[in-house]
Amino acid sequence: MPASIIMKKTPWLFIILIFLTHACIAQYSMKGKVVDEQQQPLQSVSVTVGKKTATALTDSLGNFSFNHPASTALITFTHVGYEPVTIHITAAEFNTVTLVKNNYSLSETVVNSFEKNSHARNIAAAVTILNKTSLERYENGSFVAAINTVTGVKMDERSPGSYRLSIRGNLLRSTFGVRNVKVYWNGIPFTDANGNTYINEIASNNIGKIEILKGPSGSMYGSGTGGVVLLSSNLSVVKGKTFSLQTTAGSYGLFSANASYDQSGSNSISSLSFSHQQSDGYRKHTNMRRDVANFNGTYFISPKQNISANIFYSDLYYQTPGALTVMEMKADPRQARPAAGVNKSAEAQKAALYLKTMYAGFGNEYRFNSRLSNNTSICFSNTNFRNPTIRNYERKTEQGFGVRSVTKYKQQYFTGIFGAEYQYSFTNTSTFGNKLGVIDTLQYHDEINARQFNIFLQGDFNLPAGFILNAGISYNNFHYGFTRLNQLPAAQQSSDFKPQFIPRISVLKKIASLTSVYAAVSKGYSPPSIDEVHAGDGIFNRNLQAETGINYEAGIKTDIIKNKLSLDAAWYFFNLKNTIVSRRDATGADYFVNAGKTKQQGIEIAMQYLPINNSNRFTRQLKIWANYTNIHARFEHYEQGSTKYDGNKLTGTSPNIFAGGADIYTSPGLYMNLSYSYTDQIALNDANSFYATAYNLFFAKIGFKVNLAAKLSTDLFFSYDHSFNSPYSLGNDLNAAGNRFFNPSSPQNFYGGVKLKFILQ
Repeated sequence: MPASIIMKKTPWLFIILIFLTHACIAQYSMKGKVVDEQQQPLQSVSVTVGKKTATALTDSLGNFSFNHPASTALITFTHVGYEPVTIHITAAEFNTVTLVKNNYSLSETVVNSFEKNSHARNIAAAVTILNKTSLERYENGSFVAAINTVTGVKMDERSPGSYRLSIRGNLLRSTFGVRNVKVYWNGIPFTDANGNTYINEIASNNIGKIEILKGPSGSMYGSGTGGVVLLSSNLSVVKGKTFSLQTTAGSYGLFSANASYDQSGSNSISSLSFSHQQSDGYRKHTNMRRDVANFNGTYFISPKQNISANIFYSDLYYQTPGALTVMEMKADPRQARPAAGVNKSAEAQKAALYLKTMYAGFGNEYRFNSRLSNNTSICFSNTNFRNPTIRNYERKTEQGFGVRSVTKYKQQYFTGIFGAEYQYSFTNTSTFGNKLGVIDTLQYHDEINARQFNIFLQGDFNLPAGFILNAGISYNNFHYGFTRLNQLPAAQQSSDFKPQFIPRISVLKKIASLTSVYAAVSKGYSPPSIDEVHAGDGIFNRNLQAETGINYEAGIKTDIIKNKLSLDAAWYFFNLKNTIVSRRDATGADYFVNAGKTKQQGIEIAMQYLPINNSNRFTRQLKIWANYTNIHARFEHYEQGSTKYDGNKLTGTSPNIFAGGADIYTSPGLYMNLSYSYTDQIALNDANSFYATAYNLFFAKIGFKVNLAAKLSTDLFFSYDHSFNSPYSLGNDLNAAGNRFFNPSSPQNFYGGVKLKFILQ
């Protein structure tokens, strides 16, 4: 080629070479910030691109920055005590990443009870949190095993789908369902105006956290002498879009499948899920099926305002096998209740429960400024209920409405809270004869309306020398109206409970930064629910009075060794008047009476030890935990006819419960959960003439979590539980007619399943 031509092309070749060289070495700046669930910055978070070693660490403000040859990258964020997060980030955006604390850390736990939104050591109350990791430890589609690890709390399962919940031994009023415990879901009332909570309609994957507040808490949450349960939805805070699938299969025909689509961005977080669960059950006539659809979302309208929605539909069916006598249980623990006298068997009568509920809750949070905010929510519910039993067939429709508003004013040394809650429910109920599972002759046709409201005021004072004073009071008003329509003229009655002021006062002393001690005094007040005033005998019981009492409590919360060994202990004494207890007449109908006084005192001790907590080791975390509950509960001034029960043990309450275990997590993704529990014998009737024997349970789960691809992660698991005592029962009938107390449970179960999570964006 002529030299002149080469010289003419050289400038263009040089320019092209420069461009290609620049393109090869071009770097894009990746920037962002890492925060925790409370939006506080996290320091020293490892930021890793692909499978390399850490590319960067966040600074004291949670910020990170590094250069990358591409404009997008798949980044993994890891920090001790937090779940790792892997997401795509782009150079064109300032990326904010939220890390969620895991359960196997002794890191600070933020609780929401009494609107504190503070560390548990700043709350002068006995509060326990079960987060997502705790709830997934047992992976059998039920909350029962996880909740039963909490000190002072016991959840019963008489058969699949039939649950009861008691806090500090207050189970006497619950023949089935959850009563005398107020439940909120995302801060919105889930317990209806009738006083009932259909917690068995919720699928386990709908809930990401359960916060249990033990003892009377009516100064802010209205009626109830047991406690309060705060449910939080299972929402992802990791930016992006994901699709998750999970399936589980196990003993006695257990099968469940869950699917969810989650998205989280700068302006919204939402989740749409569907769950199906079915089981044949250990005993005859214990089939269960549940289908649940749930949408949950939070939308950030502006820096000052967000709105939220929780829409839930559940279709639940489960058969009720009925309780057995001790002789029937020993002869065949898997049988359903046989025919006896004039009563046909549970199978012949097709005894079962059908529940269909639509629930919708909406909330609005507005922050006027850094000190003043308001959170107002509204909820609607509609429940269709059918219950063929051995003796009759009940059908009812319940329609409910509720609203709750909380205004908070916060300064450095003072926080003031003012709010109100109103609930209304209308129930149309009919009771018929049951002819082999088919509706027969009408017995009762009733309309019931329930109305309750409370107004509450609370103040927190940060005093010198590390003292925190909390004082609150609420005004509570209840009304039940009743109309019997199948008689002329229609009979109208009502039950109005005397309005009550419910105070609570506590003082907490912080010792250094790792220890706090507290003392609290609170009043308990709990009117009977509709299902107690209008029970299975069909009578509207205007004579049934509300329970009242005074609770004294003291406790300590401390890290004995910082981030290694923690202790949470509480002592309480509760003197309860007009205690409500259940009865069953000769036909098997439930009814309720006031049983004088009871005295209940107890000790609750929870310890956790974290000998290993290092993400750079093969064994990343080893957590050892142990929980012990002692309840000394006795009747006082209680007579039934000419028989005195003074000094008898409180029916349905186990005096000693122990639960402990170990959780092991490794860097390759292999993990193991082991636990053991002991439940002492339980008095089954007020006379203390029948007891359920003590039982021991062992549980083991092994799993493997691994990323199969850049956008696909999996969790493969297998679990086994075993009882060392058989037959035994996870839930018994109390004060049962004909001494039919026992609902035997399976002596062992196997489960296996897999979770798949796809990162869509």
